Amino acid sequence: MKVLMVHNRYQQRGGEDAVVDAEVALLRSNGIEVRRLDADNDSIQGIGKKVQVSLSQFGLPVGQDRRLSRTLAEFRPDIVHVHNWFPTLTASVFRTCQQAQIPVVHTLHNYRLLCANATLFRDGHVCEDCIGTLLRTPGLVHKCYKGSLAGSAVATAGMLAHWGMGTWHRSVDKFIALTEFARLKMIQGGLPEEKIAVKPNFVEPDPGPGSGFGGYFVYAGRLAEEKGLRTLLQCWTDGPRLPLLKIVGTGPLESEVKNAAENLTNVEYCGSVAGDKVMELMADSLATICPSLWFEGMPRVVIESLAVGTPVIASRIGCYPEMIVDTETGALFPAGDAIGLGQRIRDLLEQDSLKNMRAKARRRFESEYSGSKNLLAVLSIYRSVMYSSKLVSPPAVPALT
Repeated sequence: MKVLMVHNRYQQRGGEDAVVDAEVALLRSNGIEVRRLDADNDSIQGIGKKVQVSLSQFGLPVGQDRRLSRTLAEFRPDIVHVHNWFPTLTASVFRTCQQAQIPVVHTLHNYRLLCANATLFRDGHVCEDCIGTLLRTPGLVHKCYKGSLAGSAVATAGMLAHWGMGTWHRSVDKFIALTEFARLKMIQGGLPEEKIAVKPNFVEPDPGPGSGFGGYFVYAGRLAEEKGLRTLLQCWTDGPRLPLLKIVGTGPLESEVKNAAENLTNVEYCGSVAGDKVMELMADSLATICPSLWFEGMPRVVIESLAVGTPVIASRIGCYPEMIVDTETGALFPAGDAIGLGQRIRDLLEQDSLKNMRAKARRRFESEYSGSKNLLAVLSIYRSVMYSSKLVSPPAVPALT
């Protein structure tokens, strides 16, 4: 099998980029021939280039289309797997693949098809105002794309153009949602139910279980409002007797985190830490805390924490109730509720519950988020799409040895 993996990298490397790298490595290590077609935003410099990229959102031909066509003709993949296409690759990649009669699947890492800023989050809270509207005017009124009216207009109009052209209904053979929550949200937004499969992210290689003997809690991720950092900091400000909290990452709220670390004896700011070191921190921690305020796609930090047997304390919002079994592999609390988070932590410590969750957290990883589980799932999706047009059943995915 030959797979072309298509991805527009982000200017600041994040979880989505890591997911693509991991999926490519997993497929290659299991005998699948994979070629990458990557792009990035670094080339969007100057007014001329920005105008060109803006116009390309409406399906007008761009250099990336010709690059894709050449790659399809040269490599002749059996299937094309698209991750992020915005903004330089554009949604025209799907029609290009359709015209070449090559099946294409698209992993939905965010809510870009429904929302100008792709997050369904605005002004400190979840926002679904544009879902179900004809022209998505709320996104324009609130300048949801980078605070720019012009940028929001282009992002919105370009997306509506592809809805109008039928790109999402006719030019994508299968969508991959990371969670059932995301699948239902995309159906609510208008995607055809029969075209959406659910396949979660994964961690490979398996890091193995950790000890949990560090005596501290850990937060690892972007330091941003939607991640619930202020809820977390308020909880520790109100709880001077809580165990040490180690915060890993960078982002717009970095100064607030540094200030908390300087003024609270039980908060430590670790800054940016390499991925393997983050895993070590989680492996030794009492629990990983994910206090998000928005509908996350599927945070790798949760899977990494479960992989090392560390329970997760997270907001009861979006995908978290689906990923975490409350009282078994972690605990849930109301999103944005610093008092509720603090009380939940104190209860867990008083009852000595966290260490008893470690084995179940590890089993949850093995059953749902391992590399072998993911390989079977993605190959099943590929084969179903490849053979659907031939009106024959795909061969069974061989058992892994």
